[in-house]
Amino acid sequence: MAGTAAGDPLLSRLRGVVRGGDTVLDVGCGPGRFALALAPEAAKVVAVDPSPVMLSLLRRQARRDGVDNVETVTGRWQDVHVEAADVALCSYVLPLIEDAGDFLAKLDASCRRQAFVYLSAFSTDALFDPFWRRFHGAARNPAPTYLDAMAVLDELGVSARVEIVELPVRSRFTSVAAAARDYRQNLLLADTAEVRKELRSLLAPWLVRTDDGLRPPLQTTPAAILRWKPTGAGRQSLPSPRSARHRAVAGS
Repeated sequence: MAGTAAGDPLLSRLRGVVRGGDTVLDVGCGPGRFALALAPEAAKVVAVDPSPVMLSLLRRQARRDGVDNVETVTGRWQDVHVEAADVALCSYVLPLIEDAGDFLAKLDASCRRQAFVYLSAFSTDALFDPFWRRFHGAARNPAPTYLDAMAVLDELGVSARVEIVELPVRSRFTSVAAAARDYRQNLLLADTAEVRKELRSLLAPWLVRTDDGLRPPLQTTPAAILRWKPTGAGRQSLPSPRSARHRAVAGS
């Protein structure tokens, strides 16, 4: 089934720690890639996401798969109340969070045995930077990576293990014109005929043609799996006011 977590390195690590009687907490679950994959391994999965649409997709797929032990909670992680779980995970959400310190402290406090955070070990802005410089005349500020997250965890008194894994590049475009539309939005460019033409001329020799479409000239990118045993002391250790590291991981 497309969009599942099958074959993802994080899933195998999670399956190595989730036991039959466990409760699993998936924060920022989206359409439920990991929540649904872990449901057969656990007693219950609690899936939290601020998007009702994403949770609706999760519930629909759960019905199709005959999964009845996934509980959905709508809301921002910082605002919802859930009971502590045995295993907690957060996949590719942290860079979108305004206050990473509070977010991670709550994740730590809501986990009894093992916490996982999954995020990029490579700033995809590096791919956009040459185009950004071409149109904007300056370098593009890189997005936060796992190093920023590790710094925030360190400030919270949390000692996390990090493992770097490789993920296939899944971005595909049906045509150069479709890629140009996507890049124009990411580059914050005006939708003009001149901009579209220049982007198409730049992307045509750069994109790699595959059996299922066009992709950027990378086959894989590195990702980081951060994992730790919860301390319960994260929130009490949160520095105030927010440090520059907290702002960096939030991308602000």
